[in-house]
Amino acid sequence: MHFFDWAALIIGAGLIASGVRAVYRRQANIPEEYKGRKAVHLGYLWIGLGVMFMLAVIFDIAFLKMLFRLFLEAAN
Repeated sequence: MHFFDWAALIIGAGLIASGVRAVYRRQANIPEEYKGRKAVHLGYLWIGLGVMFMLAVIFDIAFLKMLFRLFLEAAN
C-alpha cells in the first residue's frame, strides 16, 4: 500500500469517529461552533466522506482516490 492509501484509511476512520461524536453529542466545534441540527448534518457529512475515503482504498476506486487527493489539496 502506498502512503496515500494509508493516509486515506487513517483520515477516513478519523472522520467517521468525529462524525459519530458530532451526531451523538449534537455539537461540532470547528472554527465555528455548531449545535443541534446543523451539527448532526455536519456529522453525517463527515461520516459519508470517511466511508468514501475508506472504500476508495478497499476497492481501489480511482475516482474516489482522486477525490481524497483533492480533499488534501484543499486543506493546504
